[in-house]
Amino acid sequence: MALNLGKMSVKNGVWRAIQTIGLNQTKGQRFYSESAKDEGKTHSGSDKPVVSERRGAVMLIGINRPEARNAVNLETAQRLTEELSAFDQDNSLHVAVLYGLGGSFCAGFDLKELSQGSVSLKLEQDVSSAPGPMGPSRMRLSKPLIAAVSGFAVAGGLELALLADMRVVEESAIMGVFCRRFGM
Repeated sequence: MALNLGKMSVKNGVWRAIQTIGLNQTKGQRFYSESAKDEGKTHSGSDKPVVSERRGAVMLIGINRPEARNAVNLETAQRLTEELSAFDQDNSLHVAVLYGLGGSFCAGFDLKELSQGSVSLKLEQDVSSAPGPMGPSRMRLSKPLIAAVSGFAVAGGLELALLADMRVVEESAIMGVFCRRFGM
């Protein structure tokens, strides 16, 4: 997929972030590798649910649970919140890119973890009072966030994509809130 923004002037390093995630590349060249195994090696520690990498003034934040299509469990939600808070407080960073490793952006909350009863979600009436089940989706960042969406961005994954100021989406990406058809 080629993206031609011409001589568009974008503040705070957003253009550099777009170049960083490879959207100015030709079709077939992606920011992530197809293999989750390769992704874990590329980033610091494949056992971490969230990986981050700094490239100049750009912070790359990746959801690293490809075996679950990057479904967010409580640990992942907490780590995403911590990473985005750290990004927002670091004055040397201008823009962040949120993406999913292994071919999917995020398949929502981890329903397997929820079904095992080890997780109790506390749903608040005042949704502005604390982080939600997906972690940072209620945050108000003072700097731009770009969601690089590939594969699935469904349910809570779509919620995380909507947190971003800008979404760059592959043509083959699948987005939606499909649990509504099951009455959830």
